[in-house]
Amino acid sequence: MAITSFLNSTNTSRVELFYIADRGNHAIRAITPVCTFVCENGGVCRSADRCECTDGWEGEDCSIPICKNMCSNRELCVGPEMCSCIPGYTGTDCETPLCAQKCMNGGHCSAPDTCQCMDGWFDSNCTTPVCTQTCGNGGNCTAPNYCSCPMDWTGTDCRTPVCEQECLNGGVCVAPNTCQCPPDWTGFECSNPVCTQGFFEPYSDNESIHQYKYWIEYRPCNRTGWCNETNSFECRQDKLELIHERPLYGNMWR
Repeated sequence: MAITSFLNSTNTSRVELFYIADRGNHAIRAITPVCTFVCENGGVCRSADRCECTDGWEGEDCSIPICKNMCSNRELCVGPEMCSCIPGYTGTDCETPLCAQKCMNGGHCSAPDTCQCMDGWFDSNCTTPVCTQTCGNGGNCTAPNYCSCPMDWTGTDCRTPVCEQECLNGGVCVAPNTCQCPPDWTGFECSNPVCTQGFFEPYSDNESIHQYKYWIEYRPCNRTGWCNETNSFECRQDKLELIHERPLYGNMWR
C-alpha cells in the first residue's frame, strides 16, 4: 500500500488530500480530514475540526485578524495589522462621533446618533422647542419660550383674552370679547350707564297737618330718557311696568 498527498484548492479553503492505493493498483482512494466549518482566509483543515491559519490570522476558523501593534480604545483590528474605528466614530484618531440624523438649530453630534442641543431645543435632532412657561387655552410652543396663541388669546402664555371691542368707562377684558364693567356701566363694551331703580329726594306737602313739612320721597328714574340713550335689552320688554311708590320710612326733613 502506498500513500501520497498534495494540496488541493477549493472556493472556500485549502484542503490536503491523502491518496491510498494497493500494490496492484486495483483501488485508489482519496481521504481528507474533516472540518465541520470553513477554514477562512487561506487556512487549511489539517485534522478533524482543526485549521492551520496563514500569517496574520488566528482563531478556530482563522477569522480573527492579528494586530501586533495595539489598536486604540475606539479602534478594532479588522485585518492583519489593520485597525479601523469602531461603529459610530470616524476620523484619523476615531474621536469624531457619527450621527445618522442632522442636529438642527445649532446642535452638534456629541456621541453616536446623539445630538447635544442648544438651550431652548431638545429631541433626537434638536427640532422641538422648549417653553419654560406653559401655553394655555390651546396655545402651542413653536419656538424657545414662545407660544403661538389662538385668535381669542394673547400674551407670553396665551392667558390674556382678546376683546375686539374696547372696554369703556374703566371696563376690563376678562374673556374673549367679554368686558367686565364697573358697577355704574353695562353693555357689550361698558358704554351703557346703569339706571338704578330710583332715588330719594325731599318731598313737600303744604297741606300736611304734621309739624314736619318735608320728608324723603322715592322717585323712579327717567326710564324713557334712559332707554332713548341706551336702547338696552330691558327697554324692549313691553310688559315691564313701573310703579310709583312712596317709601314707608325715611329720614325726615324740616
